[in-house]
Parts: sequence; structure tokens; C-alpha cells
Amino acid sequence: MSPRDAVLAAMLMAAGMTVAKADQSAAIYSMDAVGEVQIAKDGHVSDYRLKSKLPDEVAKLVDKDVRNWTFVPILIDGQAVVAKTSMHLHLKAEPAPGDKGNYLMRIGDVRFGEPQRSGAMKPPRYPQEAVSAHLGARVLLYLHLDDNGNVVDVQPYQTSLGARTRSEHEAEQWRRAFEKSSVAAAKQWHFDLAEMVDGKPIGTTVIVPIEYSVHEMGSRNADDGVWKGYVPGPMHPATWVHNGQLAENSDLSGLREGDSLSLDSRFKLKDDVIGKTL
Repeated sequence: MSPRDAVLAAMLMAAGMTVAKADQSAAIYSMDAVGEVQIAKDGHVSDYRLKSKLPDEVAKLVDKDVRNWTFVPILIDGQAVVAKTSMHLHLKAEPAPGDKGNYLMRIGDVRFGEPQRSGAMKPPRYPQEAVSAHLGARVLLYLHLDDNGNVVDVQPYQTSLGARTRSEHEAEQWRRAFEKSSVAAAKQWHFDLAEMVDGKPIGTTVIVPIEYSVHEMGSRNADDGVWKGYVPGPMHPATWVHNGQLAENSDLSGLREGDSLSLDSRFKLKDDVIGKTL
């Protein structure tokens, strides 16, 4: 077992994650980390800060890898400029092929430019008729943010209900009720922008989820470990979202309450890091 694998296995066990014995299927673990990176005019990472509190050895591996990333230089009027963005890493620790007891840590996904909701942002009103019917929903909204982080346009992308209805007409009525409440709240929201280009904040288009649960609305962790089913509604691309900003096969199921997915981050890595071993 290599020193790095030994350290990773020890960290998993210290966290209560037992490394599987030879006659058992080995588990796969995951961890999320957020931070911010600044790139120089030539695209190399000139500064990096990890905001998440990670185990020291994991943080060291992440730090070493991120500082070696190279981005496509960001241009303004044809001139490269210094720029900064947020970073959201999804890490996976999985068994090394053919090597019982050893684990490899990989980058499962990376996203840039995710703005954060700021201040005491009022949540949407739960439609009273839906409360009475014990009906939940998950609404995905398109939000267009200006350079100050204000919501200047909003449109529902997809609304999925927590239960089947007697007809599509009834389902559409419920979807409209949840969407109306979601849009009304979102128009009042403000975001802390995550990207700065040449020292100036840059607006963006994001997708944000809003989850309605009769018992635990607004709690990120109340339903952890519990299967939740939704009946998917139709998707409605916004007229102001360009083709290609949201791929047809994009998996948005992992977005949680409070998350935001930037659709037009200007930060692009020169080399694909998804699946890379740290």
C-alpha cells in the first residue's frame, strides 16, 4: 500500500468509514469542497483559497492539484486579464482496481462561478392548498443576475411534483401554483457574485432549486438518507438562455436547496480534470 493510499484509508477509518474486508464489496465515498481561484493573464492559477474544512491530507492533495491547473486566458477586447471565480469540487474515494484495501481519490466533478444567496433572503410562500393536500414539489428556476447580483429576470425551467395527480390538467395547476410562489420570492433575492474579471464583478445566468416539503421546508439536511420521489414536469428553456448553456443530458438532480449552477461561467480549464486521481 502506498503512503498516500495508507493515509487515505486511515482517514476513512478515522471518520467511521470502515475499509471493506476481502469478502465484502468495498464502499465508495464522496466529499464536497468549495473555494476560490484566481488566474493570471496567462491562465495559470496565481492564487487559491479553500473555504471548506477538509482533513489535512485531503486538503493538501486538493491544494497541490488545483495550483497546477491551467485555464484558458480570459480576454477583454482581445487582451488577457486577471480574473477570479468560485470553485465547487466533488471528490470521490473509490477502491483501487485489483488492490484490496487501497483507495484512490478522484475528482468527480468541478463547477465554477456559483454565486451565493446573500443576506436574509425570504423563502417562497408554501401554497396553502398544497399544504392541505400534503403535496411537495421541486422547482428549478432560471435566474438572470446583473453585475450587482440582483435578479433581473426569472423563469421556471422544470417543476416536479411529490406525487402523481389524477390528470395532467390537475398536475399543471399544481405546478403553476408552486412556480408562481417561487418566482415571486426569487424576484426579491440578491446574490453575492462569484466571478470577477479585471477587478469587476460579472453577472450570470444560474439554475437554482427550490424544494417544498410539508414537514421540513428550507432545511438542507432534514431529508438526508431518505428516498424522495418526484414526478418530473416538462422542461421550458428560457428564451434568454443560449443554446449550449445547459446540455440536454445535464444531471440537475444533485442540486440542493441553496445551491446555484452557473450556466455561463467564463472559466474553462485547458485540460479536463474530471476523473483525475489526486
